[in-house]
Amino acid sequence: MVTHKIEKAEFRVLTQKKRLECTIGDMLTYGKRFVLFFNKCLNAFAGLTCLCLQNLRFAESDFVSNILVTCKQLNYLGFLNCDTKSWITLQVEHAQLSELSIVNCRFDMVELTWLPKLTCLAFEIWIAFNEPPLSFGYVPLLEVLSLSNVAYNRHKMVKLSTFLGETSVLDLKLGFKCEKIWVQPECLAGRQAHVFHQLRILRLFGIPEGYDLTWTMFFLEAAPSLEELYMTVRVKWKWMRR
Repeated sequence: MVTHKIEKAEFRVLTQKKRLECTIGDMLTYGKRFVLFFNKCLNAFAGLTCLCLQNLRFAESDFVSNILVTCKQLNYLGFLNCDTKSWITLQVEHAQLSELSIVNCRFDMVELTWLPKLTCLAFEIWIAFNEPPLSFGYVPLLEVLSLSNVAYNRHKMVKLSTFLGETSVLDLKLGFKCEKIWVQPECLAGRQAHVFHQLRILRLFGIPEGYDLTWTMFFLEAAPSLEELYMTVRVKWKWMRR
């Protein structure tokens, strides 16, 4: 398969149990099955352009890296509710990858080391650490970025100007699946302001109830090219008895 020119070849894992039903044992079982299948079909996987994995726990910590090495033609790679038996630093290097989605996964750190064609990244529902478990290396074409964080009151806020490094995205989505706003308002000037200099679309989803919107003003001040702004507020519903 890898020797043929294929425009699109997709492989998607569908497990018997849905994400919220899966135990750690289920994920280990599904992970073992996938690894066995993967190792028997290396030539087929080498020709894939799209790979979507979900509900898998890998016993071998280096297996995720093996996927990147084997699947050289990938344009899209998605992980949903995946992890390894021991927490790892995942270094992502790939010449062709243009879209990467990591949702509800448990890696100690994800380092986007070298992704020259990456244009779209979703890194969602991470559990807050002292520092965000994501770092940006060489991602010169990154335009669309979606981030959401499960942050509690004890967790530190994140300075986006530091976190996003040298990136300069056009479309930014921030999700707040948490007790508090996890983004630190900043007074940006000079080099720091370049992070939002090209921003055209900003989406803020699930803002916790009780926060006013003054903290969002720094986006408006730092993003002179902003054209669209979307916001939703998460309301805690209370049952009322008559």
